[in-house]
Amino acid sequence: MARAALTAAAAMACLALGSPALATDPGGANGTVKIDGPAYQLDNRNEPHVTCEFQVEFFNFDKDERASLIFEAWPPSAPDFHEVKRVTDVLVSDDKASGGSYRNDPDEVFRFSAADLNLTEAMAHPKQGYHIKLTVDRQNHPGWTEKHKVFWLKPCESTESPSPTPSESESSSESPTPTPGQSGATSQSPGGVGGGNGTEGGLPLTGVAATSTALTGLALIGGGVALMVLRRRRDKITFTS
Repeated sequence: MARAALTAAAAMACLALGSPALATDPGGANGTVKIDGPAYQLDNRNEPHVTCEFQVEFFNFDKDERASLIFEAWPPSAPDFHEVKRVTDVLVSDDKASGGSYRNDPDEVFRFSAADLNLTEAMAHPKQGYHIKLTVDRQNHPGWTEKHKVFWLKPCESTESPSPTPSESESSSESPTPTPGQSGATSQSPGGVGGGNGTEGGLPLTGVAATSTALTGLALIGGGVALMVLRRRRDKITFTS
């Protein structure tokens, strides 16, 4: 009985020593992938609905493990599996797998946005956005060891500014159109000269008005000639004592 008890105690001790090692580095094709949206938690929770920006977080992968990230538009956003982005052969873990203590310690984090994905041929649901499937193709473990995540991604809001429209300040800076009866308001008819009575457009000078203007001009010219003649005669007159 004493020998059996010692054997059992030794076995228990070996298991106790071996369990931490197994928990520390489980090895094999372990690891999990999560989708995380703002505000980022980094706590192994998965968010199947994200808005514009999101993170792909890797937990419990083996040290120096590499993978390719393949994003596809998934029905109903595409009639078939349409690839919209690929990140090839990147490092997804730089430390050993940590067994059950990995939940708040991501191995690697990659941040993306809807603008990074080629979604021109995909169809967005009016409320949910784009249906996206992520495939993590593990390079260190060939075979059927991929990791997958399917999530909904809303498009980013457009940053384009709308076409400018005339503002009230711009409209008020323009000279107002004069209206009849206002001080300083003048009207001008096509081809005419301004000079109306303020209630209708002025008319070009014709008829009697034109004739009187011409006669006035002639009279002024004649007066000027007469003054010149008189001045010359006065200059020729000599006075004798």
